[in-house]
Amino acid sequence: MIDLFSIKLNRDYDFIQTELPTGSGSWLCSETNSNYIKGYSYEVVDGIATRIEQKEDYLINNAVYPTIESVLNYLNNLFYIKNPNFNGSLWCDCFPYSSNYYNYLYNWGSLTFKNGSISPVSNISQGDLIHVIGERNRYFSYATSVQDNTITIDNQSLVNCTETAYIFVSGLPQSIQNIISKMIAYDVFDREAPNDLKSENIGSYSYTKADYLIGSMAYPAEIVSGLESFKRVRFT
Repeated sequence: MIDLFSIKLNRDYDFIQTELPTGSGSWLCSETNSNYIKGYSYEVVDGIATRIEQKEDYLINNAVYPTIESVLNYLNNLFYIKNPNFNGSLWCDCFPYSSNYYNYLYNWGSLTFKNGSISPVSNISQGDLIHVIGERNRYFSYATSVQDNTITIDNQSLVNCTETAYIFVSGLPQSIQNIISKMIAYDVFDREAPNDLKSENIGSYSYTKADYLIGSMAYPAEIVSGLESFKRVRFT
């Protein structure tokens, strides 16, 4: 799962643990408990923890789903998991180019989106990365809880409505998740310039500035070169 904790693991902290450390230094909370939240970071002095990186936490949380979408668009690969229980046929503008595309469907039809929940759904588990495709609701999100035929998601883009929509489960490989976590950490903590385009042409003058351009942002090869083995050929 790509979350605050997995992204911050790319930073250096003196302590990474659940409970407040006894020594002084920077501390990343590894599990939520009664006092602290997983992924929150603190500066500890004389046994007192003071929250740090709050602005960065906001930037990280808002970058998770846009970065996932940019990477999957770059790869032309949505990593949909096949649903062996579905044998119908349908059409949707987000299917991978495959003769058995319909086997990827997990939910479709008239779905109700309300206050962070979606129903009725099936074949979705807590922690799944889902791809919602409707007229108003169109985004990636993690399913944070599942109860009966209703799931709760953590993407704030949800629009309250009832509409015909499709929901797929994306089996994002762990290596891709790790790269996306590194990309977001790079964007939030290490990127030096707001405009880091790979190349630019001005009249007869041109220059190349970065290694990989993903979406509108450039990333060093040592972070994202591992994506290439998952890239699908795009036919036009």
